[in-house]
Amino acid sequence: MRRIKTIGPVFGFVFLSSIFCVLSLITGGQQVEAGVLDFDFTYTSQDTIKEGLLGDTIRFHSRLTNTGTEADSYFISMTENPPTPIQWWIWFCSGGVCHDTTVTLDTVYLPVGEWDDIFLDISPQEISGEAKVTIAVTSQGNSGLSKSITFLLAVRPDIPVTGRWGLMILISLLFASGLYLILKKLRPIRTRSS
Repeated sequence: MRRIKTIGPVFGFVFLSSIFCVLSLITGGQQVEAGVLDFDFTYTSQDTIKEGLLGDTIRFHSRLTNTGTEADSYFISMTENPPTPIQWWIWFCSGGVCHDTTVTLDTVYLPVGEWDDIFLDISPQEISGEAKVTIAVTSQGNSGLSKSITFLLAVRPDIPVTGRWGLMILISLLFASGLYLILKKLRPIRTRSS
């Protein structure tokens, strides 16, 4: 009976040591930290609202960075939020490739710590208006990780050339009449000598 009592703790120690050795071999000797995410990323942008002119191409810049501890691939999707004028061209660039207006989904692979610039290009044509476009990024390693940014471009109606000339003429007349009144006040008063 005494032998069994002394073997029990020794057996327990050997058993736990064996489990620790197996875990060390599996993890390559690295310590496993609780709560560390294998997959994580940031998706940020400094310019989400812009104004533009008809015929120009306005570019929005954003950056995707793999901040996890594992390499990962990301789904990148583009969604237009109506009402966007149908004449406008909208496309995005990711992974160094620009897609035409029919492509709304792409995949980008990033090693740990690497980043990729994502560009959204909007070219307003023919009519003024607004475009709201959302770029969403979803981790393939953990589909529960998803982030998105909505970009807004506004193109105001252009003032017709005739309206500009009329405005310039009005400003010139107001300036000239104001200058005349100031000079009239400053003119010396003449007195007759007897």
